[in-house]
Amino acid sequence: MPKLNLAFLTFTVCSATFLAACGGTDSDGSSAPKDCNYASTYDAIQATVFEAKGCTASSCHGDQMQGGLDLRADASFDSLVRIPSSIEPSIERVHPGDQDLSLLYRKLAAGTEGTDLGGLGQPMPSGGEPLSADQLQAMLHWIRAGAPSDTIVDQTLELLGCDGTFDPQPNKINPLPPPAANEGVQFYAGGWDLDAEAEDEVCFASYYDFTEQVPPEFQVDCEQFGAGRKCFAFRRNELAQDSQSHHSIINVYTPESDPNGGDWGPWTCLGGEKAGQSCIPGATNDCGPRSQCTTPAVTSVACTGYEAYAPDDFGRGGLGGGASTQVPLSGAQESSSIDLPPEGVYSVLPLRGFVSWNSHGFNLTKHATSIEQWVNLTFAPEEDRNWLRHQIFEADHIFAMTEVEPFKKREVCMTWTLPQYSQLLSLSSHMHQRGELFRIWLPPNTPCQGTNGCLPPSSAPDYKSQLYDDPLYTYYDPPNDYSSASIADRTLKACAVYDNGADNPLEVKRESTKPNTPACAFLASCGCAAADRVCLGGENEGTGCGGDDSVCGEGGICDACPLLGGVTTDDEMFIALGSYFVKPPSP
Repeated sequence: MPKLNLAFLTFTVCSATFLAACGGTDSDGSSAPKDCNYASTYDAIQATVFEAKGCTASSCHGDQMQGGLDLRADASFDSLVRIPSSIEPSIERVHPGDQDLSLLYRKLAAGTEGTDLGGLGQPMPSGGEPLSADQLQAMLHWIRAGAPSDTIVDQTLELLGCDGTFDPQPNKINPLPPPAANEGVQFYAGGWDLDAEAEDEVCFASYYDFTEQVPPEFQVDCEQFGAGRKCFAFRRNELAQDSQSHHSIINVYTPESDPNGGDWGPWTCLGGEKAGQSCIPGATNDCGPRSQCTTPAVTSVACTGYEAYAPDDFGRGGLGGGASTQVPLSGAQESSSIDLPPEGVYSVLPLRGFVSWNSHGFNLTKHATSIEQWVNLTFAPEEDRNWLRHQIFEADHIFAMTEVEPFKKREVCMTWTLPQYSQLLSLSSHMHQRGELFRIWLPPNTPCQGTNGCLPPSSAPDYKSQLYDDPLYTYYDPPNDYSSASIADRTLKACAVYDNGADNPLEVKRESTKPNTPACAFLASCGCAAADRVCLGGENEGTGCGGDDSVCGEGGICDACPLLGGVTTDDEMFIALGSYFVKPPSP
C-alpha cells in the first residue's frame, strides 16, 4: 500500500459523510465534530480504519485485492471473518474471539507496536500510517466480542474517535461452521435467554446419535462406558460461544438411556423461531436453524438439583468436580477456544449420549440476549490414537477462601498429585472478580493436607494469571514428563489471592450491589445479613454497623460485606484447570 498524503485523504475519504467520523479538519484547521452515527462497531471500523487508512484503494485491497482480500465496504466482512489466510491457511484472517489467531489483528499490531510477524507477511497498513493505540484496542475489543457484524461493542466507538455516549449491545459471536462430514462432528447448544443487566447459571441437556454419521475408521470400542459400547475418537476440539459467557462446562452423560423415556424432558426447542415448541430429541433439524431440542434451561449451579428433568445420577456430583456418570466434552472461560493435543494423544466419546450444558453468563448491557455455544470435534485416525487425554479440574477446595473480611486480603493454597508417568499438557485457572492473582508451581512440592497451613513457595511461580475474566492458558510443548515414583515429584501447588476492597475500598463486596440473578435464590446466597455488614466510608469505615447507616458517620453507609465462596461473580471460586496424558514406559 503506497504512503498516502493525509490532507488528500481527509478530502477524499472524510468529506461529507465521513468527515466527522474520521476526525478531519475544517478549512480553518479546527477539528471537525466526531458525530458518529454508525449502526455497528464494524461499520465504524470500515470507515475509520479500512477506508481512512487507504486500505480500500484500488492498488491495495480494492480492485486488485492483494492476497485475495477485498476490504471494500460491501465485501470486507465476508472476506475477513472465519476466512483462512492466503499466507498461512491454518490461521484465519479474523478468528472471532481470539486476536492471537487473527492474522488481521497481528498484522495491524505489528504496524502499531512493532511486533514480529514471524514470516506471516508485512505489517499493515503497508507503507501507510499505522493504527493508533486506541484504534488497535478497538479492533481487539471487536474481535474478543466475537467479531459481530451488526452490533455496537462496548468502548469501541469511543476508541475509534467518536464523541458522545453509546449504548453497547450484547456480544454475539459469529457462528462456528460445522466440519466436513468425513472430518468431524458438531454439537450445538441452542440459545438460552439472559435478561438485560442480569447474571445466571443454567443447566440443560441435549441428545445426540452419531452412529450413522461417524465413519467406521474413527469408531473404537469403549468398554469403560459399558459392555459393547462404541465411541468415536477425536483430537482437535474447538468451542465458540457468545462472550457474555463467564464459563462453559460441557460434559457427556454416558449411561445408556432412552431420551423419550420417563427420566427425561420435557423436550422443547431452545432458541430460534420455534423456541418453546415440543420437539423430538436427536431428530435432524426438528427445531430449525439456530435452535436445539433440549430439556428446560433452568437455574442450576454445576447442574446440581437437575433431577426433575433428567435421571437422578445426571448431576455432576455437586461443586466438587463431577460424577462418574459424566465425562468432559469441552468448555472454556472465553468466547473462543481451540485445543489440539500433541500427535498420538486423543479423546473418546460414546457414539450416542446426552450432553450436559452448564453455562454461566452475565449481561452488562441494557438489552436482553441469549448465549449460544458450538463445539467442533475433529476425528482422530488410528495412527494418532496412542494415549488417552485426561482433564484437570481441581475443585476439592473450590470455596477454600471461606470468608475474606471487608477491606482485607486472603491467600489460599492447595496441592494435587498427578498419576505416575503423567505428561502435563496445559494449565489454567478459575476465579471470580475479586480474585486478583492465581499462581501455580510445578513439581516438586510437598503435598498439603487440605488448605490449612498450606503456604506459597518463595520461588517464582511457573503459572501466573491476574485476569479472572480472561485467565491465562499455558501449554507445554513438549509435555512436561512426571514419570517419577516420588509423590512430591508429581505434586503441583496452586495459590490464589482474594482482595475484598483492601487496595481499593470502593471494590469491596456490597449488599446494595449484589447480583440480580436467580442463582442467589437457588443457593440462598449473595449479599450479606445486616449483622455481618460494616461501614463503607465515613469516619468509622470497617466498623460493624448492623444495617444502621448512622453508625458510620457522615458520608458512610452500612453496606460492606464479607467475601465468601459462591456461585456468582460477586463471590469467589478456587479451581485449577489443565490436561495431561499418561505414557507408561515401553515394555
